[in-house]
This record gives sequence, structure tokens and C-alpha cells, in this order.
Amino acid sequence: MIKKARLIKTFIDLVKIDSPSEHEDEIAKNLLSRLKKLGAKTDTDSYGNVFGFFEGIGDPFMLNSHMDTVEPGRGIKPQIKGDRIYSDGNTILGGDAKAGLTIILEALTSLVESGKKHIPINVVFTRGEESGLFGAINLNYGKLRAKQGITFDGDDDVSNVDISSPGYDRVDVTITGRGAHAGAEPERGISAIKIASEIISKLKLGRIDFETTANIGLISGGSARNAVPETVHFKGEVRSRDRKKLEKHTRHFEDVINNTMNKYPDASVNLVLEREFNPYRFEEQHPVIDKIKKAFSELKIKPNLHETGGGSDVNIFHNHGLQSIVVGIGDYEAHTTREYVVISQMVQAAEFCEKIVLA
Repeated sequence: MIKKARLIKTFIDLVKIDSPSEHEDEIAKNLLSRLKKLGAKTDTDSYGNVFGFFEGIGDPFMLNSHMDTVEPGRGIKPQIKGDRIYSDGNTILGGDAKAGLTIILEALTSLVESGKKHIPINVVFTRGEESGLFGAINLNYGKLRAKQGITFDGDDDVSNVDISSPGYDRVDVTITGRGAHAGAEPERGISAIKIASEIISKLKLGRIDFETTANIGLISGGSARNAVPETVHFKGEVRSRDRKKLEKHTRHFEDVINNTMNKYPDASVNLVLEREFNPYRFEEQHPVIDKIKKAFSELKIKPNLHETGGGSDVNIFHNHGLQSIVVGIGDYEAHTTREYVVISQMVQAAEFCEKIVLA
């Protein structure tokens, strides 16, 4: 049986362990200990991802969440207020995704206590999700038996199921012009900032269509108020749930940048366009969706199948033939100091997690 008080204690204990990206060693050690006590065969890979395996009957299934948080995520002081848990307002809470870790641990604890028959379970807790999905990218997939799974890392409650996610192209641009004194001889200079502003003004940004977006999020350059800026850097992204649209809009970025640079033969550009991950889409008749719907039906939960604009470890899993899908974990306003989790929704998610792995 899922026990609310135990779930709350686990969550409080986990969020008190600092684990910003690249600093997950302590929480990894804690999670390995918890999995061992539950009877799992535990392991790690060379990147530090955590694995646990429970023998069972039937086809193996993965339960996944990530161990890292964003900043400010050190010295978190959780505050219980009714059915919600907040931080003290000076940090994030870390519900993203320690609510996911907690849900999985509570479901496994309940399952072990009950002695009920279950399918073989691969538990995977990844590092570095927030900093660039690096845990999933560097995961040793040879340690997994499962080909399908659930990733507990979504917004809202567990009924929120992400059936589609965009692909992502990273855009890094460095423009080099020619520096000069802005008051004495501006004519000798070539302003990198001016070129960058011309490029950015021509780019189609924001909401392109219902499944495609583009953004320039960072820009830096120049050396002094009275100097024609020689160098500028800007970084952006293109996302789309349609691979052809993703490729088309990334080409638009490339064309605008190159065509603008042709007007400035004495300036140069270093352009990096890199595919971080591909889009994925589940059809409603997919076996994982069917499995989720069956568990929801037994728990009287109405599924909310929707398309998201964000990426997750799941995008990388799909590149390796691992058909996982993201569900909600009762976490809200993630990545802000206003973040909170809803306890009753975490309990419901743990009930779902236990149900989905019963034999």
C-alpha cells in the first residue's frame, strides 16, 4: 500500500540532498542504498547513472527519473503547507525531478511489502538531465533489458502524458568584425554587434506554427563603451515536433546568417548548427499508451494525452530504441523559487507506478 507519510519523508530527505547538475554523487549514493535495501541488483555506469533491477515475470519495463536539479538548488528547506510542499522561497524546491524519484521509490517499497507478482523492472536514475540530457546521452544501454518504460518527469499530475516532443537544433554564432576607437576613427571599425543585430532582426523567431518555435536566448559582445565591437556571440535554438519543419527552419537561420555576412566581406562568422535530439511521437494505439490507459482505467484516472514543447531524457532514449514516455509528477512552477509539489498528486502517481508494473 502506498503510504503518504512515508512518501512525504522520502521526498523531504531527497530534496535536502544538494544535487545540482554535475554534483549528483551524494544523491546517487543515497539512491543506490535505497534500491539495495529493497532487494534490487544495483549498478552504475561510467557516467554515474544509477541502475536497479528487480526480477519478475514477463517483459522487462523501465522506471526512470533524473537525479539533478537546476540552481539555486543548494540548502533547500522544504515547507509543508496543507497538500503542498514549497521551498522557503530562496531556492527551488527540486520537485523536478525528485518528486519523480520519490514516486518510483514509494511504488517499489509498496510492491516489495505486498509481495505481489510483478514484471521485471529496470530502474534508471540519470545524471545531468537539466544541463543537456548528458546522463541519457552517456547511458550504458547495454545494462538495460527493458525496451519500454515510463519517465517520471512531467508537469502537472500523472494523468498528463506527453505523447510527442520536439526535436532540437542548437545554434551558436560568433561574429568577428574589426575593432576601432569609436570616437577617433569609427570608419576603420566593423561593428560585430551591428551585424548581429541585422541578422537577428531578419530571423523568424517565437511561435512559427503550432509545433515549431525558434529563439535567440543569449548575446554578448564588445569590450568598451568607446570601442567599435570586434566580436559578438549569440546563442539560440530551433524546435519542432516535425523533423522536416525543424530542418527547414534551421536552414532559414543558416541562410539569413550567411546572406547577411556576404554584405560584410571583411568580417567573419563561426556558425555551429547541431542537432541535440530528434522529435518523437507516440500513436494512441502504441503498446506503452495501451499499458498506461489500462492502469489509469483501474485507478479511475482520465488520461490527458498531449504534445509538449520541451525535451527530456526520453528524446535520447528513443534514439536508442527505448520507447519511454513522460508522465506528470505533481510538480508546478519548476525551475523557479515558487516551485511546489502537490502531495496527493504524488500519492496518485505512486499508485499508478505500482499498478503499471504488476504482473
